[in-house]
Amino acid sequence: MGNMLHRIEQDIKEGRKKKACDRLRNMINQFPDDILLREKLAQLYYDSGFKDEAGKYWILSEPQNFEMKEAVEIYRKSFSNSGNAILKDIVFRGNKTQLSDFAQNTLKELESDSLKKTKRIPDFKPKNREKGNYTESKNGFFSNVGFYLFIGGVILLPILGFVKLLEIINFLFLK
Repeated sequence: MGNMLHRIEQDIKEGRKKKACDRLRNMINQFPDDILLREKLAQLYYDSGFKDEAGKYWILSEPQNFEMKEAVEIYRKSFSNSGNAILKDIVFRGNKTQLSDFAQNTLKELESDSLKKTKRIPDFKPKNREKGNYTESKNGFFSNVGFYLFIGGVILLPILGFVKLLEIINFLFLK
């Protein structure tokens, strides 16, 4: 995780803010409970002039300054303060019990608003990924054999067709 944060910092220093935003969003998907990642992405959006997007990622953070309050208010207004729409947009897949009291209360407020207005609460499957526990898929023996048989067939089919064509020409004209 530290290596990725270093690359994000390098992207920001070199002016590749879009790349840094993409990396931060991917990290938020992998580690949804880490509010600091959301705050970092929100600050990047705010500095780039996208206040509503900054509000999206600051909504679960306790406002520490006017910038945060303003961005969250703009974000809420863009969704007409609809708890259901906001929950669908922020897609929190983490463990709510690991969040701060402010974030838990914000989510509860949005959920109760959604339940009151739409009679349902959007539910997203949590990410159960352990840090550093990633496995790559491995191709089996039979899938490799099948691939090579397919390639061999593609190569042999034109050759066999050409041989058969010569046999037909020989039969028709050399009788």
